[in-house]
Amino acid sequence: MGDVALLSPALVAVAAKYPSIQINLVTRGNYSPFFFNIPNVHVIGVNIRKYKGILGIWKLYKEIDKLGPFDKVLDMHGSIRSRIISFIYKLKKIPIYTINKGRKEKEAQIRKKNKDLKKLKHTVERYFDVFSKAGFSALPRKGPWINVDPDSKIYASEYFKSLGLQRKGDSLWIGFAPFAGHPLKEWPLYKGIILVQNILKEFNAKLFLFGSIEEQEKLKKIQQGLDDCYIVSGGKVGLRGELGIMDRMDLMIGMDSSNVHIAALLGKPVIGIYGTTHPYSGFAPYMQEEIGVVQVDLPCRPCTIYGNGTCFRKDFACMELIDPMDIIKRMKEILKNLQK
Repeated sequence: MGDVALLSPALVAVAAKYPSIQINLVTRGNYSPFFFNIPNVHVIGVNIRKYKGILGIWKLYKEIDKLGPFDKVLDMHGSIRSRIISFIYKLKKIPIYTINKGRKEKEAQIRKKNKDLKKLKHTVERYFDVFSKAGFSALPRKGPWINVDPDSKIYASEYFKSLGLQRKGDSLWIGFAPFAGHPLKEWPLYKGIILVQNILKEFNAKLFLFGSIEEQEKLKKIQQGLDDCYIVSGGKVGLRGELGIMDRMDLMIGMDSSNVHIAALLGKPVIGIYGTTHPYSGFAPYMQEEIGVVQVDLPCRPCTIYGNGTCFRKDFACMELIDPMDIIKRMKEILKNLQK
């Protein structure tokens, strides 16, 4: 989901520079809120589960093709499915432009021996490159890059009203997403508990815990016994609701996960806790590559790009060595900068 959201800065820039082009964006239907109100971008939301196997890909191609004819096809995903569909269009003599994900360079970053850790292109920059190859070069524009639609704002208002929180007042509203799509990218739960307790001690703040329905029990452990600490269930409020709620935060804390990336695209200050992954792989919080990352330097990092795999050291030192007070210190630094 984070990779899809990161397409928004490139779309915003290209749509602004080339107002005469029409872009048909094919993505999962539930991701459409990321692209609200981008001029001439038409989101075609699909349910991928309806298009399994070769016959499913052919069916998806036929449905997409009805929206044409197309002058160019840009493959921003580089998956088997998107490559097959692109190949079909190539047979029809339509120019194809495919993302270079830098797989070899990323593999060199995560190998155990002879690791080659150098800063690679940000994922957003790779999206810009595809547009540039297709003849639509553009420069990044100032954020926010995700616009929150009216429904999202209504869902958020209803959520805060249900908690009796209709106005922010003087308190900070802090979001914390303690989980990720892969356990290897997650900070130990006990550290998250300590962090939340320290935030509420150090700041005049209300804290909002973001997570899925499956993560509710863990979120309740973090919340237990704390006032001014609330749970945002993505399963209940949906992506639109989460976007509306996140847009009301003063700062968002999380792992190297979609929550941090989405918050950064909403123009919110973020703190991403990076352990087994590394911002040099191209997944740093957009436009907050330095201030928005907390990490420790270890020769074994990174050991994964997306969070799958195993810890080389077996002791999870890259996350264990990050102390909750490191996050508090970074919070104070970010908030001080915002006041300047």
